[in-house]
Amino acid sequence: MAYISMGEAHRRITDYLNRFSDSIFSQDALSLKQLISISSNSSSLLSLADALNVFQDANRLVKQSDRFSQFGEIVVPLLRCLQNYRINRLAEAYNSFEKSANAFLQEFRNWESAWAMEALYAIAYEIRVLAEMADRELASLGKTPEKLKAAGSFLMKMFGALAGKGPKRIGALNVTCQLFKVYFKLGTVNLCRSVIRSIETAKIFDFEEFPVRDKVTYMYYTGRLEVYNENFLAADQKLEYALVYCNPRSEGNIRFGSGVPAAYV
Repeated sequence: MAYISMGEAHRRITDYLNRFSDSIFSQDALSLKQLISISSNSSSLLSLADALNVFQDANRLVKQSDRFSQFGEIVVPLLRCLQNYRINRLAEAYNSFEKSANAFLQEFRNWESAWAMEALYAIAYEIRVLAEMADRELASLGKTPEKLKAAGSFLMKMFGALAGKGPKRIGALNVTCQLFKVYFKLGTVNLCRSVIRSIETAKIFDFEEFPVRDKVTYMYYTGRLEVYNENFLAADQKLEYALVYCNPRSEGNIRFGSGVPAAYV
């Protein structure tokens, strides 16, 4: 890491806090998504992490500003997560991210519109990926891997926040797909049944309203479940749907050994 002065570290942190608050005030979900995508390893987030390891009192910067402090419960643990992630303390990074994600979800519940949906998708993705990283770290230290299970519990809470009659319900399938990835990774595929039942029987959901990428992933995983249950006709129909509608330019989504599209990340 190149030398960073205290003044430069202060500038980077303040710039991030301004961009974070601006993205919420202007309801710019794509900008907010970039600011919370810890595992993206973007140069801007890595440079911020380096600044945090020089300027150790970012919490004070948040608290002393009315503009920043109203989002303090989200941003303070998020900064702590980034700091730990940069120095490969992955279990600590996960713990901080989950705390930030819970605070974000509470704010999301209070917002009337679904403007922050892309940011919510990023949180659903990040909490799963960070949990997987943390569990690998814990296992390497001879400790019990437990973060992915915790991520699954959080994602169920997130699903509950989306399972309403308003415009936010459009995000339910995306979160369901993240849950599938957790349950398949943990070997607890039986837990998929409750969310499948909610998606397929609840009158508030219209499957055709969901984004294509989420429908492809959903059909892929439910198709695999049908194979496990030896419902081969249903499996063929669902996997065929996933193959037909999978983005042909996303070659990484094709399992060449089987011709079946893998899940979107």
